[in-house]
Amino acid sequence: MTNFMKLAAAAMLFIAAQNANAISLRFKFKTFSSGPDIYACNAGLRHQASQHKVCYFEDTTTACTPQECNGTTCNTRCVCTNDNGGEYLMDYMKGSYSTWNQSTVAWNQTWTSTTAQAGQGTYNTLVPHADAFKNRIKELSFNLGSELYGAEYFVDVCYRGPQIEYFEDGVTANWGLQAQATATDFIANAVNGGDNTQDGLTMNPTGIKYTTLAGLKVQAITVCDLQGMGQIQKSRNNSGSYNTLDNEATFSNWNSPLQASGDFYTKSNQVQINSVANLINATIDSSTKAPRFCRIRYIFSETDGAAGSQVLNKNLRKWQRHGAELCTYTKIEESL
Repeated sequence: MTNFMKLAAAAMLFIAAQNANAISLRFKFKTFSSGPDIYACNAGLRHQASQHKVCYFEDTTTACTPQECNGTTCNTRCVCTNDNGGEYLMDYMKGSYSTWNQSTVAWNQTWTSTTAQAGQGTYNTLVPHADAFKNRIKELSFNLGSELYGAEYFVDVCYRGPQIEYFEDGVTANWGLQAQATATDFIANAVNGGDNTQDGLTMNPTGIKYTTLAGLKVQAITVCDLQGMGQIQKSRNNSGSYNTLDNEATFSNWNSPLQASGDFYTKSNQVQINSVANLINATIDSSTKAPRFCRIRYIFSETDGAAGSQVLNKNLRKWQRHGAELCTYTKIEESL
């Protein structure tokens, strides 16, 4: 064998030895991704019936007693409200909303505009209470024309938590909730720009503050459906499906949601809106029970003319068009 052939044979043996020692690996794994979602999802309005007339001498806050003019007695310029309980007929809300499409698992891109008259003993709502998570509100206004203040209205904010199985996998997370509300009265002499808009109209309500005249107060109430509690304990529903709205974040009484319900429940005191009303700053959970769904309700009450308040302290609703821009701030986060 020639030297060349010997070298070639040695090279082939070396290559074969290298191939015999080769090793490789293909490894597949999965990534699951899901973030939270939050949106205004419902609104409601009611006006309880007043039990008494309110009578003032015109342009004053001095009470008067009306009498029929019989030729000898006439209490002139005595202005009175009615007492037939029809206040709710003069108040309504107007809004636009889009609906959730479960077949495409996405929001419909068309918006439905609607109006709804106030309820009396119970709230009339923009969408049914049970369907709130299926709707998101784009625009909303409350239009109040009753003789007396005394309307009550609310906005619901809906939260959907990440579809990640924190409880099932034993992962701890610290969830916190913050709820605030502010009110900015329309008191400018011309059209306001920015967020404090008067819908492009010059109302000119100089010196007339809606929040003061109405005695406007606000309260926040929250209910959450948590992983690891209740009937639905996982992020997915009990049929093993994700991307559904099955949840237990409901109030035990929709018209008086001051009773505890759901897996997590908290409420604030009713407070006057001056600047920023800090309503709730609470820990939802600091273990594996992450929120699946939450509903945060902000209830605004015109306490000046509320049913049962002192008759002589009630303000007649001013004829001059006035109002306020109301803003809610809701934050649900994994806090350190």
